[in-house]
Amino acid sequence: MKTKPKTWCRAFHKIGSYCEDVENNSVESFNCTIKKAREKPFVAMLEAVRRLAMVQIAKRSALSHSHEGICTPYVKCFLAEEHKTASLCFVHPSTNGAYEVYLGYEKHRVNLNERTCTCMKFQICGIPCEHAYGLILKKTLEAEDYVCEWSRTFKWKENYTEGIVPQRGPRYWPCTGGESVHPPPRPDDEKVDKKRKKGLHESPTKKKPKQKKRIMHCGICGATDHNCRYHQKKNKKNTTQGGTQVESTQGCLTQEK
Repeated sequence: MKTKPKTWCRAFHKIGSYCEDVENNSVESFNCTIKKAREKPFVAMLEAVRRLAMVQIAKRSALSHSHEGICTPYVKCFLAEEHKTASLCFVHPSTNGAYEVYLGYEKHRVNLNERTCTCMKFQICGIPCEHAYGLILKKTLEAEDYVCEWSRTFKWKENYTEGIVPQRGPRYWPCTGGESVHPPPRPDDEKVDKKRKKGLHESPTKKKPKQKKRIMHCGICGATDHNCRYHQKKNKKNTTQGGTQVESTQGCLTQEK
């Protein structure tokens, strides 16, 4: 309840829109498509987006007009997934076209004339739910006849019949008659130099050079090529040489065996 279920839960969906989607896949797809176009100048970016949309609509138009059948391919996949569950339904008739449909431990009221089911799935997506589909199977009817018009092939074709008209080059574009648009004036060269010196002119995403590491020194002999721990290990290895054992304390005291 804290996340406002009216914005994402199907139980609060508006009846009549016939859409059950709750994700933003269309926005993500659009952003991914115009990724390269966004790097261009304003007019060139709009031209790139227009061209991408024109080509995409042409592809969808060819796909929809080549499809044969009453409903779209999505409806066929939708009903195919429900067929196995719908075949397990038990149907009991009532008056005024209503039926009581049992599925497992649940029962719902279905009316094919009004295209409604108490599970609300039929009204939300416009495609028969498993309870309505179970009733359709028992009555040996065609499920596609009870699909809403927005999921039918003729509506799919209408959406992509009229696409974006191809355009000519900028030389043939009509003039607005307004003032010409010019780039903003550049600041004085001295101000630009000051900004560059302060590092304000650099991109915020530019990687900065790594700082030099602090040079370590040995605490015993003061050399820069090793530390005191390595110095002590080196002295221990040199304590036994030519039958003579030398013990070293801080590199100063020695004793012969």
